[in-house]
Amino acid sequence: MDVDRYIGHPSQLYGVTPFTYADGKAKGVRALEVRNGSGLEFKVLVDRGMDVSSLSWKGTNLSYLSKCGIVAPEYFRGLGFDFLDSFFVGFLTTCGLRHIGAPCTVDGEDFGLHGTISNTPAEEVCASIDSSGDIPAIKIKGVVRDGRIFKQNLLLEREYIVPVMGRGFTIRNRVRNLGFKPEAFMLMLHINFGYPLLSGESELRLSSITVEPRDEDARKGFGTYLRMEEPHEHYPEQVFFHTLEGDDGGRTTVSLVNPSLGFGVALNYNLKDFPYLTQWKQFENGDYVLGLEPASCKMIGRKAHSEAGTLDYLDAGCCRDFDIDVEIINI
Repeated sequence: MDVDRYIGHPSQLYGVTPFTYADGKAKGVRALEVRNGSGLEFKVLVDRGMDVSSLSWKGTNLSYLSKCGIVAPEYFRGLGFDFLDSFFVGFLTTCGLRHIGAPCTVDGEDFGLHGTISNTPAEEVCASIDSSGDIPAIKIKGVVRDGRIFKQNLLLEREYIVPVMGRGFTIRNRVRNLGFKPEAFMLMLHINFGYPLLSGESELRLSSITVEPRDEDARKGFGTYLRMEEPHEHYPEQVFFHTLEGDDGGRTTVSLVNPSLGFGVALNYNLKDFPYLTQWKQFENGDYVLGLEPASCKMIGRKAHSEAGTLDYLDAGCCRDFDIDVEIINI
């Protein structure tokens, strides 16, 4: 359908609206509100690594916002578990680029929970409507730097591609080593779902070759890792590491659906980009969220990977792509 025949200005139906938060700890955070005309809406936080704070479909919320709300990067300290003080969760929080997982110390350098990239403002941000193809698309581009004198010089190049009147969008991620020697890197897309998409009757759909519980709490819940539950008064988080099946081209799909809503959200990606998936179940009152987290490496931390000899390196001047498609699916 050629919707442009029915409207004057594109913003009547779709587009990108830039704005800046003006209150509380969110004050000063630059953001972009995206509407694609079919009911898909989300917010990109420019000053928080170009992550996604909220996602909705035809007025129904799909993501989770934690108790701290949106927090500007100047409140971030980055040591130990300080990450949690600024962890808005949202639909997407990017973890990395040099560490994911619990805090650790490697060669005298301290790495806080899940790294620093999500608390780093983006640069060179550009939002536009590309009408060159058969279907117009909203495109948002930006770069996020992870650099330090005498140390790393990594760059995350991110692009959102949102077809107008479509049912989803693509997140393109390129990690580039701008330095002159190989650099260890780790990347995880912490993708999160909340109420009302997430409820006791929601269904997690994925094809796992292996499933490994992280700890004793997860081992206790191993028999029900696919089962969603209503909020509990007390619920120690359960974390599972999945190795997924893929098709002949390495593509796989992970989805959360809700039969009462009649739809769900599917994540489609290639296992060569994200060979590991972490599942995070947190079903306590007020902390009610399911995380599905594709990653370039197992989420055991930089120290454990270093000691095991499994730390991934990016050669000088090289880059790697990590793309994922987000799709609203009917059931």
